[in-house]
Amino acid sequence: MSTKIKSPNEKSNGFLWALLAVLLIAAVIVGYIFMSNQGSKIDKVTEGIEKTDVTFDMAIKDNAYQLKSNKATDSTPQVDLYEDFSCPHCADLAIATDADMLKAIDAGELVVNVRTLHFLDGGKTDGHSTRAGDALMIAAQQGDANLYWNFRDMLMKKQADIYAKWNMQDFADAARQVGASEETAKKIAESPADHAAAVAMFKANEDKLKTETGKVSSPRIIKDGKDIDDLQNWVAEAKK
Repeated sequence: MSTKIKSPNEKSNGFLWALLAVLLIAAVIVGYIFMSNQGSKIDKVTEGIEKTDVTFDMAIKDNAYQLKSNKATDSTPQVDLYEDFSCPHCADLAIATDADMLKAIDAGELVVNVRTLHFLDGGKTDGHSTRAGDALMIAAQQGDANLYWNFRDMLMKKQADIYAKWNMQDFADAARQVGASEETAKKIAESPADHAAAVAMFKANEDKLKTETGKVSSPRIIKDGKDIDDLQNWVAEAKK
């Protein structure tokens, strides 16, 4: 009985299966590390953000997110709040006055129409303002006031950490952290690159602001067609 003598360079089937197993394990490890890093990146940004339960209703009306309590009446003062997610002054204003705004809305003392802009993107459809605004619009379309408020809160408070760094998957992961469903997060992640629906909303708000005041800038609080100049105390001024 003869025994076949194999060449030292000849690889057996066992060797090939072992090599395949090693490559498969390596791919799983790399994927796990990537996903862990993604999670850790979002976790670092959302760390310290406390979710708030709001009592007002949120509806998309006339290209704005209308925040209105059922305690509000026809005589309740209304304002338009114009903001851009690339605007550091908008972030500063949100940090300084959102608590007062929330209190006034919940009490039925004020109705706020939040109008998102993207003029700081310079007409581009792939800038940070557009991506952030599109993600928020998709979240708001679900009709959940808590999700809207907490997602916007995070986008403003963490603006310096995320500006020009996040893609739509990052926005989707962050939305999930503040209460978005898997379906909503998927819609955000798969949003078309041209963000056409969101751009149309932002452009309409910019046109409205320019028509009413002659210029587009942010942040702006408009009541009865006029600016409230004291932004630090705009909520008290708006309630008058």
